[in-house]
Amino acid sequence: MGQADQGELISIIVPIYHIEPYLRGCLDSILGQTYRQLDIILVDDGSDDGCPAICDEYAAKDRRVRVIHQANRGLSAARNRGIEAAKGDILAFVDGDDRLHPRFCEILYRRMMETGADVAVGNYDFIHRIDEEKEDRAQEREIVTKTGYEAQYLFYDGSMCIRNGVAWLKLYRKSLFQTIRFPEGKVHEDTFVMPFIYDQAKTVVYTDAVIYYYLVRLGSITGTYHLKRLDQLEAQEGIIRLYRQRGWQELYRKAYESYLHSIRNHYFDIKKYLPGEKKALKELDQKFRQKYKVECDVQFSRASEFEFRLFCLNKTLYWIVWRVWLKVK
Repeated sequence: MGQADQGELISIIVPIYHIEPYLRGCLDSILGQTYRQLDIILVDDGSDDGCPAICDEYAAKDRRVRVIHQANRGLSAARNRGIEAAKGDILAFVDGDDRLHPRFCEILYRRMMETGADVAVGNYDFIHRIDEEKEDRAQEREIVTKTGYEAQYLFYDGSMCIRNGVAWLKLYRKSLFQTIRFPEGKVHEDTFVMPFIYDQAKTVVYTDAVIYYYLVRLGSITGTYHLKRLDQLEAQEGIIRLYRQRGWQELYRKAYESYLHSIRNHYFDIKKYLPGEKKALKELDQKFRQKYKVECDVQFSRASEFEFRLFCLNKTLYWIVWRVWLKVK
């Protein structure tokens, strides 16, 4: 496609809050896309640093850039505002401290057109500063097309769960968001949304091209543990209900098992990082017992049954066994 100036309009939604040192690098990577038919929506979510001025500066120098200034309401609200303002029939979400490969839109849009997919998914790499140079790995070696139902299984594939489960890294048909919005006030907001997007999608196409660079930085929302992380469990409960309603028994089993593992993980994370939160530990223990011993209607493997029973019986012993197993795995 090269210097593409034809094709559908792609709306790129960028939530922005307190990321001044990284914002120019992100915006430069968006303006540098080889695919030119872009509607770039910068949602300033009440940032009180230099971000609002930078947004206005970029809007003044490129007519494709629009800026929305709003009071701080969080990442989900910023994304939702962008969805509502989008002019394009195709959407992308980019975190304002990350960076795109110049061919991000070109590659994903081409795959959507060739396959008729409702969602196109790329691959990513980590960076530790916005100007970090990475080897160009945008050459495609593997392209896989799945139905929306088949794509649900990739939430439980260790090599694909992140690529499948995040809102960034993708192009979407805007029509998928007709009734779906990101939940305000929650962390793990992508987990609340992505299974329902795939539930509506007829086809999802995956390419292994590395076209998104995710910035790892200290102090980011994903870099610390706090009790809001327990929102993940609420999101997983929604997935379990979805799979039960659809009658997808194998997916339901996988989601339920993943949910119990998440309760376990949060329990030990709280013991490690927030040892004074005795109430939260007690509530997680009660939740695990209720969901496993009382409500559970799933037949797990013998290994999983042993693991879950041991967690209920003696968490100290479980921790020792689990750590030994991880070392020999």
